[in-house]
Amino acid sequence: MSQHDLLIGAITFAIILLALACIELTVKKKLLSKLIGRKLLHIAAICSCANAIHTFENKTLLAYIFLSFFFVLLAVIKKGWMQVNEYKTYGIALFPLAFTVLLFMPVFPNNAIVFAALILGICDAAAGLAGEYFGKQKIIFLFEHKSWAGFAACYLSALLISVCWYSFNLSASNLLLCALLALLPAITELFSYKGSDNFTIPVFAAIWMLLLKNLMPGEYLVLVLCIVVFIALCFFAVYKKWLTVSGATAALWMALLLLVTGGLKAFIAPGIFLLSGSLLSKLNKNDKEKNGRNAIQVFCNGIVGISCLIIFAVSHQQVYLLAALISFCISMSDSVSSELGTYLKGTTVDMLSFKKLAPGISGGISWQGTVSGLIGAAILAAAVCFAYQFSLTVFLWITAGGFTGMLTDSILGSTIQKKYTSATGAIIEDYETNAVKIKGFNWCNNDTVNILSNILITTLFLLLYR
Repeated sequence: MSQHDLLIGAITFAIILLALACIELTVKKKLLSKLIGRKLLHIAAICSCANAIHTFENKTLLAYIFLSFFFVLLAVIKKGWMQVNEYKTYGIALFPLAFTVLLFMPVFPNNAIVFAALILGICDAAAGLAGEYFGKQKIIFLFEHKSWAGFAACYLSALLISVCWYSFNLSASNLLLCALLALLPAITELFSYKGSDNFTIPVFAAIWMLLLKNLMPGEYLVLVLCIVVFIALCFFAVYKKWLTVSGATAALWMALLLLVTGGLKAFIAPGIFLLSGSLLSKLNKNDKEKNGRNAIQVFCNGIVGISCLIIFAVSHQQVYLLAALISFCISMSDSVSSELGTYLKGTTVDMLSFKKLAPGISGGISWQGTVSGLIGAAILAAAVCFAYQFSLTVFLWITAGGFTGMLTDSILGSTIQKKYTSATGAIIEDYETNAVKIKGFNWCNNDTVNILSNILITTLFLLLYR
């Protein structure tokens, strides 16, 4: 380690310790509330890390230092020494992990990582304070209560950072860029589980900056106009009960990434899936999704495809575009199979044991649902192959991938998804009074099965495709 890096590391560590001591003292003397104290420490610690990322010469060594702190803080949390809520949160350990990941990936320039760290340090704290003091109405977007007041504070502070980042060069294109740069991190902050936004905010802020830099300045206005249109579509989807508020917000988050990774063509596959799934779900009046898909369901069906599109946009390797299309095709095939299989009320049996099941139970198949799933996969594959002018071979790959994903979903639903026997003796997926668990893992529900089957088949395609 050079003397310069040693000095920077020592200064960073000293600032964090000094901030911790000062804030602990002021909180004990009741000059600050615990919440404000925590947020000030959050700002001091992460902004100090941002400075270290900016000035450190040996970035690989810095990445290993952050990784070491991740394990140290994880051990501290496991011991319960830094628990700030009634439930255990891992946020304090996740931000050094995020910096480790970004520093180890050469695709991210140093300034993008610094920007992402500042967004996390300042904007996340602003969102927490605004949500606590001004967020009268809380919404569970993923697992934690968030508010639109917190979102507004996060967006406005991110906008201010973006403007400062470009040295107050307020040309029309830079203003649009700043407005765009602030949007995805602010939406990302809404979706958190036990402090996971300390990881997702910097990672996606860096990805977002990298993707926006690939656009021409003239494309910023087109992107803004598209976003306005998609916000209107999200309101419409909530009105029609295709999506809940959290589901619509997750769909907007995904739409932003779709726009910058694949343009309007990228909406064909997820658009067909969303439209067909939303319409078909209305066939089954007692379906638990009658109020629309929520954020968890949106992410479980779309995050794998979005991830592949991000890699495609950065690497320009077509295999990742095909993997994304297969991922969406899996979701399409599974959704069509489930909805039409339930509606047509064919004889449904367990995928592996062949015991009779009620239509709609995960792990069950019927010939009507299976054929419907194959047709759904073929329709989506045909649409994207026509749009991208892909060959018949690619059509077969996408169709087979989507159909295989649907079958894998049924296999996992039959083997690892939790199921219960109700008081009347029926096999059910959700616990109710006097129900007895008969199989599966407690952590595995239908959403878990959806994302696992999607990951498995998409990964298998990436390994097999040449």
